[in-house]
Amino acid sequence: MREAVNKPVDRDRLSVLLAVLILSSVLFRFIELPEHVYRLQALGSPLEIHATGTLLLVTLMVGLACTGTSLVLHDHPIVMEHSGRPVYISWILPGVLAGLSAYLLSLAPTLGLWIAGLIVFGVSIGLTVSAEYATVSPDARSYATTRLALNVLAYLMAFALFVLIYQTRTRSLVTATLTLLTATVLALDLLSVADVSVSRMLPFAGIVGLIIGESTWALNYWQVSPWVGGLLLLLIFYTVINIAHQHLLERLSSSTLIEFAAVTVVVLLVVVLKGP
Repeated sequence: MREAVNKPVDRDRLSVLLAVLILSSVLFRFIELPEHVYRLQALGSPLEIHATGTLLLVTLMVGLACTGTSLVLHDHPIVMEHSGRPVYISWILPGVLAGLSAYLLSLAPTLGLWIAGLIVFGVSIGLTVSAEYATVSPDARSYATTRLALNVLAYLMAFALFVLIYQTRTRSLVTATLTLLTATVLALDLLSVADVSVSRMLPFAGIVGLIIGESTWALNYWQVSPWVGGLLLLLIFYTVINIAHQHLLERLSSSTLIEFAAVTVVVLLVVVLKGP
């Protein structure tokens, strides 16, 4: 049983996934697709949605990463026996990482930077999928360390996405909706380690997303830099996630709340002192 829990990832399946993702990125580097603009009326005012080649690439990369991750994880001997964390939640971080990387690669100003970014993307997605494979079972030797690394990755991607969304300075209807979806999806991954049913965890993830969306709406009335805005959203995200996590574990106490309050005060002081 111990050997099954610690079985290494199938490198052949992982190599196929990486090859498909990298090849897709390369093809879209040299294929330019037309842009379509959709004009809608939202809340009494016009709204434009630009469907670009980059949007198509991001969508494709997310789908490929999720499908490939599922293929790799289903090679685990006990993936179907483990009744805790659903397998499809393990698609979240590879999918978000693939989509974020595809978008950032599209912004590369030179071919050299694009190639360097592509290499970093390949290594990152390979390590992330391998880490998800290693955490299929909580009984694995490296579970605690690997899960911590995945949590750090989730927070880093949350910060990057908050900054990218906030810096667009578009309507709150758009930015708040995007941060709501981002926070909800990443909250599902972070809260799933509490080993509770999805039906109990989903409302908490939705509440986290709603709080972040409303916070984005409020921040849009405050003229701060994208980095400060992203940091404030990350602070709120971190605090709410951990309070929800402790509640799901039935460990929420006054000392825990004091700890989160102290972190919040420290970060807010940094924002006030370093802000615009």
